[in-house]
Amino acid sequence: MPDIFISYAHEDQERVRPIVQELEKRWSVFWDKKIPPGKTWEDSIGKALEESPCVLVVWSHSSVKSDWVKEEADVAKKRDTFVPLFLDKVEPPMGFRRIHAADLSDWKNNNAHQGFQLLIGAIESKISPATQPVTDSRPVSMPDTVSLEGAGHTSPQRKPERQPIGNVSWVQKNQLVIVVAVVMLVILGVVWSMKQPLSKVEKISASSAEVVKGNMEADTRRKADAARLKAEQDAATRREAEAAKARQDAEARRKAEDARLAAAKDAVSRRAAEAAKAKQEAEARWKAEKDLARREAKAKEKLDADARREAKAVKLIADKEAARREAAVVKARQEAEPKKTLKIGDEYGGGKIFSLDATGQHGLIAAKADLPGGDIYTWEAAKKACRELVNNGYSDWHLPSKEELNKLYLNRSAVGGFSDSGYWSSTEYGAGNAWLQVFYFGYQYLNYKSFGWCVRAVRAF
Repeated sequence: MPDIFISYAHEDQERVRPIVQELEKRWSVFWDKKIPPGKTWEDSIGKALEESPCVLVVWSHSSVKSDWVKEEADVAKKRDTFVPLFLDKVEPPMGFRRIHAADLSDWKNNNAHQGFQLLIGAIESKISPATQPVTDSRPVSMPDTVSLEGAGHTSPQRKPERQPIGNVSWVQKNQLVIVVAVVMLVILGVVWSMKQPLSKVEKISASSAEVVKGNMEADTRRKADAARLKAEQDAATRREAEAAKARQDAEARRKAEDARLAAAKDAVSRRAAEAAKAKQEAEARWKAEKDLARREAKAKEKLDADARREAKAVKLIADKEAARREAAVVKARQEAEPKKTLKIGDEYGGGKIFSLDATGQHGLIAAKADLPGGDIYTWEAAKKACRELVNNGYSDWHLPSKEELNKLYLNRSAVGGFSDSGYWSSTEYGAGNAWLQVFYFGYQYLNYKSFGWCVRAVRAF
């Protein structure tokens, strides 16, 4: 399972690559969306999208128009794995405009860049690090002074700090043993000093003072370590506050920009309303004078349009008749010629063969090129354009079914001239949807009939 799934437009691949290289130093990244041989979309891309704890969506001029990026972003948003960033200063699609994104439009592979630091923080919030047990390794506090009863040197003892139960380190255990040993030595020293001259007792007091001094130094070091830890915690708190302020500043700038755009739109609307009012007033002054001329011009235009439609209809009938005659001639010539063995990729019948039956004499032919214009055809327009197509004398072209389109995809290298976009099939799914196939990935899925995609006409022989 990858840590990060990157959703981006294919046109931005080289711009996304440096970001991927930086992220791969910390996490595993899924961004190569080519489906391995023998795998389906669900087995590779869909599985990675569903399992990744963080989905990084790259907004750019290309990706905001990409249906794939929008679909992947919607899945990530529903799973709460969505983390956006800007490669260009663009407005995200509807539904994503209120979500703050890291701005990397001016990023130059600089890890100290504020937008990049915000991005790393957002990713870390999605990918939680494994929790490690923390062991308190502070030394056991030693008494500041030692009481020597009967020796004439008595001072109050300070209570040792409480230590967490069940969390005593090896150093603490050793220090506890040392304290017990010191206490035993003090007791033995007191007993022995009672039997010795006063000078011996003074030596014991000096030795005890050295022990106390060592304990005080250890306590000083412990306090210094505690102060250093507090300073580090304060620095982390300041950094978090600075990051929060940066997010608030970015949100304030976004709101100010929204307000500026709204004011600009209002100004444009007012000017448009004023211009429309002035135009209406001007039209009212000379409408009476122009009314008769307009009616005459409209009548003449209607006559001209009727004449053009009639001429176009006559020409269309003549063209279809000529195409039928030419097709009949070609068919008769083919029937007269001895039959030859055909194969996929042969030029035949106005196109290239992409499917054959068992006899090798019948199958399906695809036009040598897509209909002009690229991915601009709605489903209804695609069907109509295929019906009206006359190519090399053949007029029986049609939009391929879902199964015919898949055969065409499987033998696309033998036909050639395809784009990586989607192609319409004639197979419907309800009143508003139809099946299409994406030749970049190879999978088929439903889409609205009103959307624009590419078209490749086919015919049977």
